[in-house]
Amino acid sequence: MPDFPDCYPFMHRQKLPRIATTNSDTQIMVFNKEESTWVPEEYERWENDGVKWVIQDLPPEDEEKAIQLLVDHLGLDEVLCSSCGLNSDPESVEGISKFWRHCLSRRTSLACYAEKDGARTLVGANVCVVLRKGEHLSVEIEGKEWQNVYHGLEFVETKRDPFEYLGLDVLLCAYGLVVKREYRGARLGARLLNARQPLSKRLGVKATTTVFTGISSQKLAAKCGFTTIAEASLSEMAASGLDYPKDDQRVIKLMVKRFD
Repeated sequence: MPDFPDCYPFMHRQKLPRIATTNSDTQIMVFNKEESTWVPEEYERWENDGVKWVIQDLPPEDEEKAIQLLVDHLGLDEVLCSSCGLNSDPESVEGISKFWRHCLSRRTSLACYAEKDGARTLVGANVCVVLRKGEHLSVEIEGKEWQNVYHGLEFVETKRDPFEYLGLDVLLCAYGLVVKREYRGARLGARLLNARQPLSKRLGVKATTTVFTGISSQKLAAKCGFTTIAEASLSEMAASGLDYPKDDQRVIKLMVKRFD
């Protein structure tokens, strides 16, 4: 099964402070890029066939590598991006890269590394951001095809608000999960998905949400404990005026998972 759980919830929320208290019981910690004291946390380490694998926070020095990985793989493999040819539109590639760069600056994203023969390779990443209900990331959606992808994600999320569904004011929202093609089949996507739980615990968050656009990623998310709360077909989005094939019955799903 391909390991490319996707995609990126449409919500664009404003930057949170380093520590924000939402109520008397919950404290949310978010680290900005300029934080000199930020140290990446390791969530899982294992060894298999001579390769040491590590899942941890994505460090700032690998931010551009992660963005290139997302563009090269998810940009071609993900259902909405591939349907509209996002990677063939330079403005959209730059626009989605800026969006990911803005998200990664929060220091709340995950990375998977393969270590062998003294070399350490970034083989997977999951772009995650802590968001409060009603907030927006201060980043413009640039590029015709990226806007089309964004509005497709927005379409399914307007059907049901994950914050209201879960009864929570704060969620860990994911904006893209990718594993290099040559490393797929090793359940790295599942391990990255499962790493959201210790990441969320560290950040003081009780649940996560993602729009999964591929059948394989939807099945994987379900196996990892995610629940579907809304869905939409590409043909349905086309009927609403978005630029997708009118006869495409593939479905994207808004899914959530609680940790408490």
